[in-house]
Amino acid sequence: MLQRLRSSPRALGVTAVVAVLLAAAVLDVPGQLGKLAPDQSTSTSTPDAPVPDEPVETDPGELTNLVTKDNAGLDQCTPGSKGLAWCGRAPALGDGTWLNTPGGRPVSLRDLRGSVVIVDFFAGSCGSCRRDSRYLRAWEAQYGDLGLEVVGVHVPKFRYERRASSLASTLDRLSIRFPVLLDNGFSTITDYRSSVLPSKYLIDRTGTVRAITFGEGGYPRIENQIRTILQQSDFSGELPSAIGELDDGADAEPGTTPQIDLGDSRGRRYDTESDIVVGDNTRFRLPDQQPDGTFSLGGVWRLRAEDATPRPGGVARVSFRARRAYQLVAGSGTLVVTTSQGVTRRIPVSGGPDLVQVYGAPTSDPETLTVAYEGDLRVYAFSFG
Repeated sequence: MLQRLRSSPRALGVTAVVAVLLAAAVLDVPGQLGKLAPDQSTSTSTPDAPVPDEPVETDPGELTNLVTKDNAGLDQCTPGSKGLAWCGRAPALGDGTWLNTPGGRPVSLRDLRGSVVIVDFFAGSCGSCRRDSRYLRAWEAQYGDLGLEVVGVHVPKFRYERRASSLASTLDRLSIRFPVLLDNGFSTITDYRSSVLPSKYLIDRTGTVRAITFGEGGYPRIENQIRTILQQSDFSGELPSAIGELDDGADAEPGTTPQIDLGDSRGRRYDTESDIVVGDNTRFRLPDQQPDGTFSLGGVWRLRAEDATPRPGGVARVSFRARRAYQLVAGSGTLVVTTSQGVTRRIPVSGGPDLVQVYGAPTSDPETLTVAYEGDLRVYAFSFG
């Protein structure tokens, strides 16, 4: 995927970032059925064609050590800090396809001087990024007339996300209208020294980075930083009311299980010893118990670097803490989802890849789901929120 970069000195740094990126109940039956009902306000159950998700505000993250003369000043910013700092000129946005701009014209931070800018790094397959985008849209609507600009940088986690058409569909479903750069070469996220999605860089009217946030959460803090910068440099008038926390019930609670990628599970698959390996297919047995924050496979599967294909009779089981659970899935078929209380729901799938909600509850209680797969499906991840 990165062969065209390997001949340059910068390629080693890019490859390092890619490695890191690919590294961030009630017993009544009606209640259990409610937990399985998709929530259309936060996801879609009609997939069409999201660097690991991070737990909510548990770890502010650190800048990478890929330092150049253009990004060394970022060391002056402590990710997640409440205060504003002076962290050098914002690195230029790199090459790539642009979406949501007239004629696909590139956006230059130099052309945005005089505006307060948020550069947001995200992936469409990242559940945390999808929740994060709600605040970006709200801030843009609230402060856009006062000079706030949002620029997205999409960092593909899966191969399918490298297609502009796939990203365009995701942006449309998420109602994202601000300009977005498709950073297939990972050059821009490398220059900004991030290894976490989502990541937000707040830039003042002079083009200087003033604050950095890694991961999900901290929205009142970020909004306060935006308001402070907007009031600087000859601002006159009154700011609108602060948005604060969005009162829509979609924010992840502390302790929510991070996204689990099936193809690159980083030790989070918890299977008993496989029985048979024949060609591309492996037979697995479900363990007797499923530790929290892990998944396991049962039956015959074809495992690849980014996804897993269940053969007839294939099942997966996942244990987590979250109010909602999603399956990143593509193909045509049915997800047969059973809760720990034995309540089953059938969820049709067609198209994708996309996040399909498979579980919902009012609180983040521990839960274990078993998913059986019918039809021709490819699964990429479990995501939680």
